[in-house]
Amino acid sequence: MTHTSDPLARSQNTAHEWLAALGEALGTRDRRYTYRVLRAWLHTLRDRLTVEGSAHFAAQLPEVLRGTFYDGWVPSKVPLRFSCDDCIDRIAAEATIRRSDVRPAVRGISEGMRELLSPGSLEHALEHLPREVRDLFAPEVAQQVSSAGSRGDEELRELRRKVEFLVGAVMDLSRELSDRERAGVPRDPEALTPDDVMLPQQGLS
Repeated sequence: MTHTSDPLARSQNTAHEWLAALGEALGTRDRRYTYRVLRAWLHTLRDRLTVEGSAHFAAQLPEVLRGTFYDGWVPSKVPLRFSCDDCIDRIAAEATIRRSDVRPAVRGISEGMRELLSPGSLEHALEHLPREVRDLFAPEVAQQVSSAGSRGDEELRELRRKVEFLVGAVMDLSRELSDRERAGVPRDPEALTPDDVMLPQQGLS
């Protein structure tokens, strides 16, 4: 029986649409160049992710590009530990571009991928990478993660200040009650004692 339709046509068309969009982000109509940079971008990110992280990210790619993503993948060796300079070397070699062209090319792909992927997907994939590697892929994501970390640190410091204040208040109460007992002043039966106050001790060391 002869099939008149190509079962892979839809997947191929979607991949071409993604390449066109990414080419616009790179400022080029050269599909071969766009594909080389995209492939290097995908492989470098993939090898820096865990197996679970790679699977989650790849699930959002068109079928054809998913094959590109997994091409040459060795799950038993990931995540690989390499620096930002190592990333630049890898991408320059695989995409066959100059090292000086890597940063703008990678950021162009990142901008295009952010528009093509589900909202927050790129940020979720990048947030687990070291700061310098995140900065290579998307400086704004690195800044967002850093800001979130700063806010978390400030919230923790504020919590510590409140606990220290509470501890001081309880110690003052304890001293006051001790002084009253030594002076023979009867204790109000409805008043709290230090033993009645429970302080959160875990997670504050």
